[in-house]
Amino acid sequence: MSPREDNQIIGVCRFSYLGEGGFQTQKRDFDTAAEILYAVPRMLRRFAFFENICLPSLAAQTDPDFRLVALIGDTMPFRWRKRLKGLMEQYPFLEVCTLEAAGPLNSTRRAYRRAWNGTSPYITGFRIDDDDAVACDYIERTRAISDQLLTLGWADADTPAAICFHRGIYWDMARPDEEEQFWDFSEKEPLGLASAMITTPEGMANIYRWNHRRLASQVRCWIDPNDYMFVRTLHSHNDSDRSIPPDARPLPAWQAKKQFRDRFGLSPRKLLPMMAQLMEEQT
Repeated sequence: MSPREDNQIIGVCRFSYLGEGGFQTQKRDFDTAAEILYAVPRMLRRFAFFENICLPSLAAQTDPDFRLVALIGDTMPFRWRKRLKGLMEQYPFLEVCTLEAAGPLNSTRRAYRRAWNGTSPYITGFRIDDDDAVACDYIERTRAISDQLLTLGWADADTPAAICFHRGIYWDMARPDEEEQFWDFSEKEPLGLASAMITTPEGMANIYRWNHRRLASQVRCWIDPNDYMFVRTLHSHNDSDRSIPPDARPLPAWQAKKQFRDRFGLSPRKLLPMMAQLMEEQT
């Protein structure tokens, strides 16, 4: 089945976006939050994650017909804006959207519209953090499912619907023993990562509108708990409160490395030592 031409796939990553709410850092006063957010060590760390985990997984997609918007604030220093825009040459799917401070919904609505082609009546919008990865067939499968849901009438202009892949790998970078870093888990509720929402470009809803844990109480959700579809990283620099779920299953390092290569387009030989050094430097 050929892809529907009326459904565009767009992702948004809030890349150190200094907005109104949404992160722990932003609960401080604006100037203090900006100082923390744009500190050189922190920004170098965020770029290390973005350039070596998030972007490579998206570059490995079997379906390259998508856009990723890096949403940044107009307070971001020029040196970091320049580095981000330089990445657009390496990754044609990447676009940078600079906005003033706003709430999570208003800012992300504008970010999705920034990448909109101006003609498709539907957007299937996904979200991703700069330190996470999605499987190499994530776009292909999200498109196939969203197209089918639209064809069936399960989603339409008045009815948004979410697509949620629940199984992934938790990677605890803070643990020194490589054999204790990787965990296999299938989420019991939708996770923001590897989730997308079918909406219209003018609609008020998108995947950022509700806390992901409450998503199933707000919109129709199509759920798949089977295949590895995301890598979620844990480290001492997470802004959100991440932890290994209590009933996650340990994943041997050799299996995790194989999944990194085969499912996520990542190079564990290069990536794991790099992240270990980064964690050591930041301790």
